[in-house]
Amino acid sequence: MADSLTMTQGLILLSGVVAYLCLHLLLRKPDRMYLWGHEFTHLLVAKLFLRKVHGFHITSRSGGKVVIDRTNVAIDLAPYALPFYNLVALLPVALIPGGEPYARMIYLCAAAFLFSMHILFSAEGFIDGQPDVRRSGRIFSLAIVLLMLMFWTPVLASPGTRAGFSGLPAFYRLWIRDGIDAVSVLPGFIHYLLR
Repeated sequence: MADSLTMTQGLILLSGVVAYLCLHLLLRKPDRMYLWGHEFTHLLVAKLFLRKVHGFHITSRSGGKVVIDRTNVAIDLAPYALPFYNLVALLPVALIPGGEPYARMIYLCAAAFLFSMHILFSAEGFIDGQPDVRRSGRIFSLAIVLLMLMFWTPVLASPGTRAGFSGLPAFYRLWIRDGIDAVSVLPGFIHYLLR
């Protein structure tokens, strides 16, 4: 995917990241905005699993809570594994093919901004030991979330690349092939280390 981005697109991604870092670290974190997306993601995934939702609460003091009849790993980790606001920003780009080059650049900057927000708030959730994360264990939760984010990152970046969404199948094929190659040399590497 990196070879699909131009230097200009890379700088646009970097500017989105820097803009969010400035907002998060120097000005004011968008806590309420993130909290709403976090709890709404719990709600959406609970509905996908046909769970009965008894309540949806967001307050500035105690944070938020979705009350459902029962939970599972997917519902617990959904807000960390699914970058809600990125997916919302992706919808118009995915539904309106083609588009202006400037629209793609604006999308890339917004996507980097929103993904940075997602990563920082998710990291804070893991560090603070949110109940969502503790229920499944931090290490297991981290592995699942990182795997999902590795899956989503190319999807989120693809509208800004030359190939667009049509380049995703080739990217994933290459990614899987490289992963299999890396795993195939692992036993020899372990044997070398143990000598």
